[in-house]
Amino acid sequence: MAKWQTKSSEEVYHTPWMRVRRDEVLNHHGKPLIYSVAEIHHPAVYIVPMNAAGDILLQRQYRYTIDAPMWEIPSGHSDGQELLVAAQRELREETGLESDNWVLLGTEYSAVGVANFPGAMFLAQNVRSTDATLDEDEDVIEQRFFTQTQIKAMLLANEIQVASTIGGLSIALLQVASTKEKHHG
Repeated sequence: MAKWQTKSSEEVYHTPWMRVRRDEVLNHHGKPLIYSVAEIHHPAVYIVPMNAAGDILLQRQYRYTIDAPMWEIPSGHSDGQELLVAAQRELREETGLESDNWVLLGTEYSAVGVANFPGAMFLAQNVRSTDATLDEDEDVIEQRFFTQTQIKAMLLANEIQVASTIGGLSIALLQVASTKEKHHG
């Protein structure tokens, strides 16, 4: 199979967080196409905060792009920081929580058909409250801890619809189950 070729690329939109470009390409069959590609300047970070009891914190946030509130894990831009440092900052700013026990769960890409939006997913275990000032720009309607059983039920009932949250929660639940299996035989 032949590789895609980029014939030209032009930036058509730019903000401090992202850019959109218009590419003229030849696909794997040599067919000319126009692609609009959105890219973020720095990877995002996604955090699954888990307390000592194993419960997971979700936030209900209003999302302008779909004009609806959504259950999500805390997330944000890395702003060029090392990804773990950015994840720790975002957890403090959005939730007032911190953790000394972090696990990198992996990388995810959102909307790969039209975008290059990479994100690093972390599990923050044994989270605890801090006296951090929350970011006032976040539109968090509610945040609370759910048991793992409740999280699984919400996933199956399609009550959690944000892809990065679905991915982060799924991998975190698998990670926790795998760790339990290793310790119990």
